[in-house]
Amino acid sequence: MYRALICLGFFLISFPSFSQTKPLVGQVLDSLDNPIAYANVVAINQSTQKIGGFGITNAEGRFKITLAPGAEYLLRVSFVGYQQFERLISAWDPEVQMQIILKQSDTELGLVEVVSEMPVTMKGDTLTYKTDAFTTGNERKLEDVLEKLPGFQIDDNGDVKVQGKKVDKVLVDGKEFFDGSTKLATKNLPANAVDRVQVLKNFNEVSPMRGLDTDETLALNIQLKEGKKNMVFGDVTAGGGPEERYLGHANVFYYAPKLNLNLIAGSNNVGEQTFSLSDYFRFSGGMGGLGSRSGSRLSLGGDDLGIPLASRDNAASLETSLGAFNFNFNPSSKWRHAGFVIASTSENELGSSSLRTYLNSGESNQELLTTASRVENKSGLMKYALTYTPSQETYFKYSAFGKLSEIANSNLLNSNFGQIDQNLATIQSRTPYSVQQKAEWYHAPSEKRVFSFEGNWEKKFQDPLFDLTTNQKPFIGLLPIQDQERYRFLLQQEIHSQTLEAAFNYYHILNATNHLNWSLGIQSITQTLVGRLNQVDSEQSFEAFENDADFGFQDVYLGMTFKTKWKKFIVSPSVFLHRFAWQDLQFGNELSQEKVMVLPGFYSKWNIKSNKSLTYRFQTEANFMDIQKLAQGFVLQDYNSIFQGNRLLENGLYYTHALNYSHFDFFTGLNLYGNLNWQRKRDELITTTDFAGINRLLSVVNVEPVNESLTGDLRMDKRYSRFKLEAGGQWNAYSANLILDERPSRNEQVSQTYDFKVTSTFFKILEVDLSYAFTTNNYTSGAIKNTFSTHSPKVEIDLDIYKGLKLNADYTYNSYLNQASGIRSDFEFLNAFLGYQGKKSPWEFRISVWNILDTRSIRRDSFSENLISTYAYLVQPRYGLLTVKYDL
Repeated sequence: MYRALICLGFFLISFPSFSQTKPLVGQVLDSLDNPIAYANVVAINQSTQKIGGFGITNAEGRFKITLAPGAEYLLRVSFVGYQQFERLISAWDPEVQMQIILKQSDTELGLVEVVSEMPVTMKGDTLTYKTDAFTTGNERKLEDVLEKLPGFQIDDNGDVKVQGKKVDKVLVDGKEFFDGSTKLATKNLPANAVDRVQVLKNFNEVSPMRGLDTDETLALNIQLKEGKKNMVFGDVTAGGGPEERYLGHANVFYYAPKLNLNLIAGSNNVGEQTFSLSDYFRFSGGMGGLGSRSGSRLSLGGDDLGIPLASRDNAASLETSLGAFNFNFNPSSKWRHAGFVIASTSENELGSSSLRTYLNSGESNQELLTTASRVENKSGLMKYALTYTPSQETYFKYSAFGKLSEIANSNLLNSNFGQIDQNLATIQSRTPYSVQQKAEWYHAPSEKRVFSFEGNWEKKFQDPLFDLTTNQKPFIGLLPIQDQERYRFLLQQEIHSQTLEAAFNYYHILNATNHLNWSLGIQSITQTLVGRLNQVDSEQSFEAFENDADFGFQDVYLGMTFKTKWKKFIVSPSVFLHRFAWQDLQFGNELSQEKVMVLPGFYSKWNIKSNKSLTYRFQTEANFMDIQKLAQGFVLQDYNSIFQGNRLLENGLYYTHALNYSHFDFFTGLNLYGNLNWQRKRDELITTTDFAGINRLLSVVNVEPVNESLTGDLRMDKRYSRFKLEAGGQWNAYSANLILDERPSRNEQVSQTYDFKVTSTFFKILEVDLSYAFTTNNYTSGAIKNTFSTHSPKVEIDLDIYKGLKLNADYTYNSYLNQASGIRSDFEFLNAFLGYQGKKSPWEFRISVWNILDTRSIRRDSFSENLISTYAYLVQPRYGLLTVKYDL
């Protein structure tokens, strides 16, 4: 039934789209009959004085704009260095191409006025969108604005993609917003403050480095409306509802030429996560490692190990609070001070029931596990940066970044495995912190030479505590444990890590299309780990769980990169010579190793046309282990798993091929982009598993067969006169060679996702989005196979009812199928929001109701080295909220 409704909706949207408009086609030439690419074409309705249609010429100088017939338009064509062309038109033949000749001009007067009217302009690597041409006025935050722009994608985490490439940072009027955080910007900046959105390709704030690297950093610059500058603006929201639901939130911004201030604060228990625990874990403060650029990587163990990350679609209860302050201060053109402070707390409750299929060789391999979890977190982040630019040729920056948190995860579990019914309680807690400092210096003494130096220092502390209580004797078949009525174990660890790295680069610019880059760098990492296991109310000792280890890692490298440009091609091969050494000291016994490796890389880009490009990257990476993989003492990882490190590990060697295609065409309104990534992992560090029932002894080894993964995505969006069409697909396939019960095994996974969306506006008051997504995950491990699939049609409406009274609603139907068991689960969500804000009134009143159908659980699945799981997650029940918002 729902499929029929979706098809009917597509028909209703498409039908009026082809009958009420007429295209105007033409070609723009210069006086010598040469086509002019990227000329701005705009048609202004003379009755309403609004833009009726716009376009930009393609490489052949052609344009096509769609206009409603029956009105008179002023056709205006402009391009830098040419006189502006204007002509009144009221009738035209859509089959006849209009020819427009632009004459050269000695002046560019009036150019600024024309550009300000154009919805889209392009200049070099900067693409600018005039947001008023794409929005309806119902948008609340920046994310709502970006979703309306061609080629943009926004996910639930607030991450932004433009033409398939992830945005690396966000600027507001040229200044970093909370260190460039896309989520804090998209979720908090008011939509009514945004004038333009600039897409900055190949962004680099360091003048001497522009054009020298191949990073292809992508940034967004949000340009504010003039009325929002030199004044305080933002909004304050407060609300409440039944069952003690509440929400309070404030955004306050001040932007002036020399001083920018941003304040974000809020607290709620309705699932609005402006800054979540997962955001905290991935917030690096811009302190990226230098070694990864040369092909070496050693990833230290994360603070999030074993901590479930809650979101609105997998948690029964979410309570979050946030306070964040960001500033930029420019006392002069040479000095800039910037920084932020973020403090957050959260209390989240999760509940799930999972059917777990263990990939062991025994006949009994399925467990039914019920879990109730509570995750509490208090965290803080701080950064300060000082930038000094005495001239265009010199740049210096010092940064200090710190983060600390207090995290506790409490779980009540019931495990049913065969005839064994086990009740358990676990607590995982930790209070990690890290402090980082970074210095950067760039200097170009001449047009032919550029020098740079970067230095990083980091100190990191982790103290994971695992508290396990059970009514049954645990780890049967793995550990000899004395009989008791109740069993309680405490595993305590302390891990200290320190990283020091530095890199010196010299760029020699041979000519306008060729340059050489010599790199000299060093990386030094030291770690210590101590750990022990105690059993409460027992004198039994567990010497096998004692850990006292020291680890040191050094990497010295010399590299050369050559970059050349020939016609439409950019080619940049590189090679790095590394000398690696590492030492491992455990209980007085030291092992040391060293090796010399050559790691090549390659980058190339084919600028097929100014609006089409194909990019290829090849990277060789040596991947090393940290102390947690080397420590040979046992470690409790879960109620049924014990891990032991391996001192004889060596590095893995990864070969990555990445292909990216981008195509955008203002003439046809088509955006097409795709990515393909193929990775081969030689001597990969893989987890081995020895089963004793559902109990698992885990370790890590270098596996000799090559593991492979292939991922890809393809996306298209096209704008017509009255609707927008989006379609895409994502594919992920990987094969992993593992060791299960001391026998080689091979796990394979193939995941596919396809989605389709059409958006249209009716009568200028109703916007409708119809979408459909299909996901399938196929898991194979030996004779064990399973396939999970989900169908998800969705309808969203945005209705302007009457003079500021607006309705937003969305409905999603999900059909989930576990093919192996034949279990099917259907669940649906309906949310509705009714708001009123009078014209020019700062007050908005809003009634929100989430999960109107009161759905209580959803289905998910996962695949790991030794088990396949299908979950039923509890979600938040139906609840409502009345909020009042005041625009500052």
